[in-house]
Amino acid sequence: MSAAVASRPRILLVDDEPFNLEIMADALPAEAYEVSTASGGQRALTLMREDATGFDLIVLDRRMAAPDGLEVLRQMRALPTQAHTPVIVQTAVADPDMVAEGIAAGAYFYLTKPYRAASLLGLVQAALAHHFERVRLRLEVRELRRTVGLVDAAQFRFRSVDEASALAHGLSVLCATPDLAAIGLSELLRNAVEHGNLAIGYDTKTALVQSGRWREEVERRMRLPAYRDRRVWVDVRRAPERVSITIRDEGAGFDWRPFMNLSAERATQVNGRGISLACRLGFLSVTYRDGGREVVVECAPAVVCPD
Repeated sequence: MSAAVASRPRILLVDDEPFNLEIMADALPAEAYEVSTASGGQRALTLMREDATGFDLIVLDRRMAAPDGLEVLRQMRALPTQAHTPVIVQTAVADPDMVAEGIAAGAYFYLTKPYRAASLLGLVQAALAHHFERVRLRLEVRELRRTVGLVDAAQFRFRSVDEASALAHGLSVLCATPDLAAIGLSELLRNAVEHGNLAIGYDTKTALVQSGRWREEVERRMRLPAYRDRRVWVDVRRAPERVSITIRDEGAGFDWRPFMNLSAERATQVNGRGISLACRLGFLSVTYRDGGREVVVECAPAVVCPD
């Protein structure tokens, strides 16, 4: 996280069309964000290499003259100041395979052209909130990650979405691809709280996120007698060939099948992609049981280096 977080988040807009850069810059209020622009991928990489603190968010076009958006993304991930910076990729087609390819390269958010200014602003806000939460969690779960790395079998119990995110980052150290596993586990563990124990449906969450009332509603439901005693249970088993993580909530269950594949409709949405992302990123398998109240994920184990 850059020092600018205390004032205005720093955003770099990347596009080889000057008109598109102007449209994006106009959509982001100057009082809220410090915006820089780069007319093409090479200029963007130069700015990133020259910047000592790092940008807080990159918005880049996928289709540019070489280097294109994905190549810029791959190269920026090798820069210490931009290794974990969130990226919003602009694309003309929300093809699920292309979105999954971009997510695997490190772009978690997508925006389909043409779009309204409000759509860009909403996605910027969501991406920055997601980024700052992950920065906070990386600092807070260091001790948990060291402890979890020693276990062969363990059981965890938690209640809140914040605990879900912290546990996801802690458990990801067991997996061969921890960064991708952290994303998938966070989605599944938070789903168990939101959609399982608190009964927040997909359409309801979409409306809550768009209105900025998501956390308020989560906290309200956690105080209600119907939900306040519910917990999510996580059982972890590590073997030489794989790690198995079983997640069980105390909700009514749901039909998970429509969410297993990344559809074009949900590919660019802020929510509704968690299960399909988990299926594509970092896991060997994702299996639902007991009417959707339980999910078992398996991943290749992290390589343990000998002392």
